[in-house]
Amino acid sequence: MKTILIRAVNNRFRYYKLELIGNLFGESVLIRTYGSLLRAKPTRTITELYSNHSEAYEAYQTLLMQKSKRGYCPKGQ
Repeated sequence: MKTILIRAVNNRFRYYKLELIGNLFGESVLIRTYGSLLRAKPTRTITELYSNHSEAYEAYQTLLMQKSKRGYCPKGQ
């Protein structure tokens, strides 16, 4: 599952990408990448490991809510 969020403030375009994937050991990995749309490299990438999918999905949903409160919208809206 992948979601890309975008926001524009003072002509600065930012993105926040959330990816929820499973690994070979049955765990779930939440990867958060964010930065400026004007730069080729992301500012930062954060990888979080969860023991099961439900915990990872809950964290994913929490981050989506937090980012929407900060003005991020899904790409294409």
